[in-house]
Amino acid sequence: MSEVTDNPVDARALHLQLAVSRAHSAARAGDLDLAARLLDELGELDGPGQPGEPGGAGRSTVVAALNLRAKVHAQRGELPEADACWSRVEALAPDDPDAAAGRRTLAKIAAGRRHARPVVHTGRVAVIAGALAATVVGVALIGGAVKLIDGGEGGGAGSVAEADNGSERLSEESRRADELKARLAAIEGDRAADAEQRDSALDEVAKRLAMPGVEIRRHAGDVQLVFRTGVFPYDSVIGPEGAEALTEIGRRLADLSAGTPVETTVVGHSVAVPGGAPSGGSVVALNRARVAAQYLAQDSDLRLTDFRLVSADQRRGPFPATAANAPRNRTVTLLITPKGPPPTP
Repeated sequence: MSEVTDNPVDARALHLQLAVSRAHSAARAGDLDLAARLLDELGELDGPGQPGEPGGAGRSTVVAALNLRAKVHAQRGELPEADACWSRVEALAPDDPDAAAGRRTLAKIAAGRRHARPVVHTGRVAVIAGALAATVVGVALIGGAVKLIDGGEGGGAGSVAEADNGSERLSEESRRADELKARLAAIEGDRAADAEQRDSALDEVAKRLAMPGVEIRRHAGDVQLVFRTGVFPYDSVIGPEGAEALTEIGRRLADLSAGTPVETTVVGHSVAVPGGAPSGGSVVALNRARVAAQYLAQDSDLRLTDFRLVSADQRRGPFPATAANAPRNRTVTLLITPKGPPPTP
């Protein structure tokens, strides 16, 4: 078994392989409706950014899925749809022999050089004894592989769908499906464990940093500390209450980092003023972040380089941009993010 990974592309590839394996098994058992439904649920496999693209979920598996979809369409008598699928296979794999052979046969039918009608229109394909009177384009399930056949004029035993009950092939397909399910379950388990660990770390951060005058805003991936009153009365001159609060938070961050490693972003905020830029951040906001970081570091083991300093857009203060809130928005906010795997989207 391949190494389990939580890479989203790998996970999509495993989902795709599992669906194609199930569709193959359904087609082999003669349940064309189930095979078609499983393949249709995969969506447009070769669209932009889809698994068929470089870096997607696996070109060879996409080609196999499209080939199988074409053959199921052909068996159900849906010849234009089958040709469309093979056309998409050729766009992804120009030398694919199944697509070339299938499109040649369909071209002969379209030109009137062959006649075709579906073997059966229901989901469960019966094993029909005897020959059909007309030429049939069908799906032969031979040795576990699915291929297009052309019965030719006069019909015959080759003009019906025959189920190969090779137990060895079916056992192998079942084993592969079980293996894929186990790998997907392992990935989901790892993601759940990462999410639980991250939630626990965020709870610890929120608990350890709660203090008077500070509002804790718990988000999916971080904890935001918002000061209830403005930290800077004007410019980048800090007020005494703000300086005291930041110094205490710095000590708590240092203690917290010993057991729960975190990253701290100091976000400076400013208020748009007449004649000034209404958006895009400001030097004043960035200076406020720098001053706040100095107070966070001065009585702790933290260094200035432990903090990421940014300027917020003037329109994105911690409180609504009203005249009454302007003093509260002359401030900084802190974003505390546990180090570790990012939250799953």
